[in-house]
Amino acid sequence: MFDFLILGVLVCLIGASFLDLKYRAIPSVFLTGLLFIVAIIRVDFIAFGVLAGVFAWVMKDLIYEFNGLDFGIADIKILAIIGLMLHTRYEFLLMIGIFSIFQLAWVSLWSWKMKADKREMPFIPVLLAVYVTMILLRCFA
Repeated sequence: MFDFLILGVLVCLIGASFLDLKYRAIPSVFLTGLLFIVAIIRVDFIAFGVLAGVFAWVMKDLIYEFNGLDFGIADIKILAIIGLMLHTRYEFLLMIGIFSIFQLAWVSLWSWKMKADKREMPFIPVLLAVYVTMILLRCFA
């Protein structure tokens, strides 16, 4: 059952990445529905989802404060979904480390490439990369 959940979330993140790169907007009902479905299925691991959401909110504030770039609420929801997929503290800390490295590289590359353009940056591709990395490390139950 969880294999289908992991695959379903992966397909949804791929679609959301394309939408984010092209339009820089994701339908809120899509991600809220996905978050609700994953939370219902993975109710035992709700704490990791909440912690991942709080971590994403902190990162959102830090990126905006230091770099002036902003990412939206959709990114927070997706990181909460990824957090719900985890089942140990080790995996949660590993996800935070991978996310931090990838987001630092992405923000640096975006700032360098788009020097004067301070519009909202597409951030879901970074979250997709985090999710795929976690799958490759076999961190999901």
